[in-house]
Amino acid sequence: MTIVPVFSVRAQERLVGSRFAGGGTSFENVSFGGSGLAQSTFSGLDSTRIRSIRQFTLPVTAALPLGNGWRLDVTTLYSSGTVTFTDPSARGGQRTATLSGVSDVRLRATGRVIGDGLIITVGANAPTGRTALTATEFSSLRALSAPALGLGSTPVGSGPSGTLGFVLPQQLGAWSMAYGASYELRGRYQPIAALSAGSESADFTPGGVVRASVSGDRTVGANRLIVAMAADVFTADRLKSDSPSDTSSAVSSVATVRLGPVFSADAQLQIAAPRVRELLAYTSYRWRAPFARDGITVERSSGQYVDAGVRTVLPLGARSALVVSTDARWHSGLGIDLGLPTAGVASGTLTVGVNVRRALFSMQPYVRAQGGSLSQRTATVNKPSQSFSGAAFGLVVTSRF
Repeated sequence: MTIVPVFSVRAQERLVGSRFAGGGTSFENVSFGGSGLAQSTFSGLDSTRIRSIRQFTLPVTAALPLGNGWRLDVTTLYSSGTVTFTDPSARGGQRTATLSGVSDVRLRATGRVIGDGLIITVGANAPTGRTALTATEFSSLRALSAPALGLGSTPVGSGPSGTLGFVLPQQLGAWSMAYGASYELRGRYQPIAALSAGSESADFTPGGVVRASVSGDRTVGANRLIVAMAADVFTADRLKSDSPSDTSSAVSSVATVRLGPVFSADAQLQIAAPRVRELLAYTSYRWRAPFARDGITVERSSGQYVDAGVRTVLPLGARSALVVSTDARWHSGLGIDLGLPTAGVASGTLTVGVNVRRALFSMQPYVRAQGGSLSQRTATVNKPSQSFSGAAFGLVVTSRF
């Protein structure tokens, strides 16, 4: 569990038995300093420079009770992203690559059994998203899905997949504890996972993921502290080669990949402060162990990820409030190639929004600014850092009924 407060439709805050519907829209833009971010083998070119990235996202979510303490959550989104890059052969010396469409529809049912002593989650993925990309669309995905930039979700699907999880709550002194375990059967189309493994291929046949977690919640004076730790262990995956022109073509297996386990720790402090509706500070740390290809550990394939931030809600009136959050990120990145999907980052973000409640509806327009620098490296080469800046604006609308 990663405790990261953001301006988005947050399904995890819903109460069992409530009906909830939400939607939003956001437009994000990222620009790179100087002559752009150098990339190799981008969109069929031997090398190029990415000048800017922009993305429009329209998420939709809903929840409804199923009876006997069970709840069903449904989420999906539409996304359209465009990457602008240099191409001397094109008119004006620039070209664009676009990726757009509807994502998978994700279904999740959560309920309590055995006298409310055990919480069960059953999830399923309806394969409505994109599962075949041209070389140009795959090049766009490399930029749009880069963790260092923190953009919204892409419309790429994963095919049929599912999750089964269990949470056992327990009161342990002043702590409200929760012990969790889950298994995820990942879909057969995982291009983003392939990119994170440093592959130029979009065809990545994944194994399953086993997760174990423990979290605790308690009061500290007038404040509330939440801490969580988790470990994800991956079974063997198969990485395949692609035709350079169409990732939906027939392929042949070239490697067996076993991702290293991922360990994470999160902490969140809800501070009781005068004259504010909410004051929250959080931090998270994640370590990704090295992965192996065909039984050989890949050098510099481990990574560290640190995020921290503060969010506050200041009342403007009985039904309105000013929402301000700021956060900082540092990701080491992976030293396995010079591509954007594995780049490290040091960046900061400031988001300002206004929340207005009217009857059953809550509306929150917001603006966001970010800036920082990217680092790209391999086992033998470190490139100079690349500055970038970004801006976003959007609107979130929710209703409980």
